[in-house]
Amino acid sequence: KMASQVTALVALFSLFFSVYCGEINVAFSPPTVRFGSASVLRATDLDDVLAAALGYTPAKSSSWKGLTITSPFSPPTAAVVVEVHSGGASIRQAGSSYGLKEDTSIDEVFRRLKSIYGSKAQRHTLFKRLTVIDNSDDERVSRSLPATKVLNATQEPDGTFLREMAALYITAQTAEEITTAPHGGQDVIFLEVNTLAQLVKTYGLGSPRVTEAVDILRDELSKVTDLMRHIYNDRVLVVTVTVDQQEKLSRNTRSILQAPSAQNLNLATNYSSDYPAIFNIILWLSIILAISILATSVAMATMDPGRDSIIYRMTNPRMKKDN
Repeated sequence: KMASQVTALVALFSLFFSVYCGEINVAFSPPTVRFGSASVLRATDLDDVLAAALGYTPAKSSSWKGLTITSPFSPPTAAVVVEVHSGGASIRQAGSSYGLKEDTSIDEVFRRLKSIYGSKAQRHTLFKRLTVIDNSDDERVSRSLPATKVLNATQEPDGTFLREMAALYITAQTAEEITTAPHGGQDVIFLEVNTLAQLVKTYGLGSPRVTEAVDILRDELSKVTDLMRHIYNDRVLVVTVTVDQQEKLSRNTRSILQAPSAQNLNLATNYSSDYPAIFNIILWLSIILAISILATSVAMATMDPGRDSIIYRMTNPRMKKDN
């Protein structure tokens, strides 16, 4: 009986973490955006939460109550999301933390955020998604490898992880070059960290190498947060999203999107949510203007010059006088 109870508890525990295996940590938010205690956040609601924090009206209502806008007149000028494929490791930082129900990939969150809210922006908005290891300079990375006690930079997957950690800060620095904030715009930047999951898969969650890797990643994320606060003068929302279950889904999605054959797919045009309203306004305004022009033309063509027009009544006596 005891064994069956233990088995049931283990199954319940596994079920809980298979559904709520991700984590969201708000590393920094400006005073106009406050994050309080709340329940688990669904990944499908993350784009609406980020949009609301940036000053937009959410596309759909959500039951999540962790976000409070204290001042709608000065929203953040940027939102920076660091996606970490953790392999199950927890990267808990200072700040507000919430569980994440991974019912969609972060790729899909970024795509929906760009497609829905990009068309609603009243000013120029930059949407940029960066994979850290693919946007690094090899020479700068080799000079910036973190100091280690257990991890070995000359063997894999340790070396790949350490190079990605060095590249994380270097990649984040590109925000200063591409930002639209000085011109009155808003920036939405997603950074992606992949290699921690491979360390967990190779050495296990409780291994000394993974423990050191988590500490190194936490330090690098803190540096990125400080950098973003400096670039955007503390008017920035910095969020770390730790994903586990959706790693395979996220990678498959990127592979499909980046395939050359995807450019030749016979896909329908993606219209914004404002398209029906704009279409109806243009359609009916065009019909009304056409009818008005037609009615005016018919009225002028059938006009009696001697009775209906003041022009003829004023000029006709003068014509007789001249004769």
